[in-house]
Amino acid sequence: MISVLTVNYRSAADLAGLAESLARHPPDGPPPAPTGGPFELVVVNHAPAERIVLPPAAEVFTHILDRPNTGFAAGINAAFGASTGRTLLVANPDLRVTAGALAAAVRFLDEQPDVAALLPLLRAPDGAVQPSVRRFYTWPVALYARTPLRWLGLRPPFFRRYLYDDLDRSRPVDVDWGLGGAMFLRRADFPDGMIFDPRFFLYFEDVDLCLRLWRRGRRVVHHPGIVCLHAHRRRSAMPFGRHGWHHFVSFCRFVRKHRGLPPRPTVPRRPNAPPRHSRS
Repeated sequence: MISVLTVNYRSAADLAGLAESLARHPPDGPPPAPTGGPFELVVVNHAPAERIVLPPAAEVFTHILDRPNTGFAAGINAAFGASTGRTLLVANPDLRVTAGALAAAVRFLDEQPDVAALLPLLRAPDGAVQPSVRRFYTWPVALYARTPLRWLGLRPPFFRRYLYDDLDRSRPVDVDWGLGGAMFLRRADFPDGMIFDPRFFLYFEDVDLCLRLWRRGRRVVHHPGIVCLHAHRRRSAMPFGRHGWHHFVSFCRFVRKHRGLPPRPTVPRRPNAPPRHSRS
């Protein structure tokens, strides 16, 4: 079974769309029978007052847990604790899976045992590719990201490198980290029952996770052949808003935890592993 883990906070309409896409594109074969099926959707609801209405075809495989809002990372951890699947998909409510994506992800993880995090290609609803993978932060990137120059659309070479502008999207490739709103994982890689560090209320939980995986000798791979749709809003790009403040606080927490902005650790490459993208 594959378990899809998500957190709802005032996003009931998006959540219904995610559930509908799962019902339409199950991992293998027809939609699950009323007695269950090859996947489940576990929702931690941080907005209990919000009415969640799911398509009838999705109700049979969806479990909703009402909890106080303790942040995205803690919510995903709670969903993980209530799940049963061998393979996990951490998904934002505004994610939509496409035909064959779930089966392809499970198959790739089975074939590549040293890959701990698999990142699909994300496309916007209009089909445009979303830049969803990154190199680990450097101080020039961190400072530049909060300047007016970025808002004007100016992107110096070091920032283009951070965004993997030169990424080879013709095949799976190792990357530093990717957005936690669409991430395939293995249950076996989290024996302590936690995926994310719950000290990150919002943002940087995905950067922290990928750094920890690399340090354990596990790989993070971006697979352009596995496609999901994502209505990404980039709320953290506005530094003076609530989301921008959460992003800044989480950045400071990340720096304090890791004593700076460390690069990706070097991991020996298996003979049949996907190529690694340069970290320079």
